[in-house]
Order: sequence, then structure tokens, then C-alpha cells
Amino acid sequence: MIKVTADTSEITKVEKAMGRYSRIMPPEIANNLLRRSVRPMLIAAKAQVPVSSNGQMRVSLKHRKAGKSANAYAQGGATRRDLRIKIGRPEIKELSRVLVGVSRMPGKVGWRTPFITGGTKDRLTEKGRRTGRVRANNFLDRAYDQTISMVRTDFQREYREQFIRWAKENLPKSAK
Repeated sequence: MIKVTADTSEITKVEKAMGRYSRIMPPEIANNLLRRSVRPMLIAAKAQVPVSSNGQMRVSLKHRKAGKSANAYAQGGATRRDLRIKIGRPEIKELSRVLVGVSRMPGKVGWRTPFITGGTKDRLTEKGRRTGRVRANNFLDRAYDQTISMVRTDFQREYREQFIRWAKENLPKSAK
């Protein structure tokens, strides 16, 4: 039998110091660490996002719009291209906040994300025809569920290491 002992006094000191000094540590450090840690979630979301089948079809010479060349491609995959990580303003008692989602900037397709994740219902057109129902495909929730535990452990580990580095450089040294 092997008996293993570990001295946890240093870890508890770091935990107490982190609780005390986490608000004076620059928020950019936590933002950058969380952005790096959440990268696997972005990759999982890109893998889960639905892409239309016309993503690689050339624009027809006969049916093209003005200004489109014959070598232009249809817009399939725009949701995948517009997925982003955005740093948000943290709530009270949060170190940092990031958002993983589809950009809503002008020219991006974030406006249609609720239709993909929530689906739509059948509607009648002016001519009495039914429009197709789009089933809900919540790719963002699936990506979150797949990767959140990995993101949390990654962030906690990196934050502890970065905090120790920052504290050694910036906090006053205690005299023993």
C-alpha cells in the first residue's frame, strides 16, 4: 500500500488571496483567459450549425443578380462563418463574461439565429399555399452542453496560474 500525502496550505492561501484580490486584478486578464478557454465551445458550435445544401453551388448565369459574376457562389454556410466569441460586461460577482453566438453586425446573419434555434410554424402565403415548417435546431445549446465542463476546468486552472503570476509581480511582498 502506498500512502500519499499532500500539503494543501499553499492552495488554501491562494484561494483566500484570489477571493480578496480578484476585484483589483485587471479584468482584461480574466477576459482573455475566458476567451481562450471558450474556444472549444466555438469550434463545437461551428461543427453543430446547420448548413444549407446550396453552399457550394455556383450562381447561375441566367438567374444571377446584378453585380454577381459567374464565379460567385451561393450564400450557404453564412451562419457558420458569422459565429463569434464576444466579451460582454460581467454581472455583479462575475469575473468575466463572454458570449458565443452569431454576430448581429450589419451584413451578418445573426438576425436569423432565433429561427434556427427555436424553429418556425406553418404559415399560409397570400396565395393560400403553406410554407414549410422549420424544425428547431438548437446547435448553440448542444455545443454548450458538450463543452461547458471542459471550459470551466480550463478557465479555473488558467486563472489560478495567471493570478499567482500577477500577484507575484503586482502585490506588495510581506515581511516575515
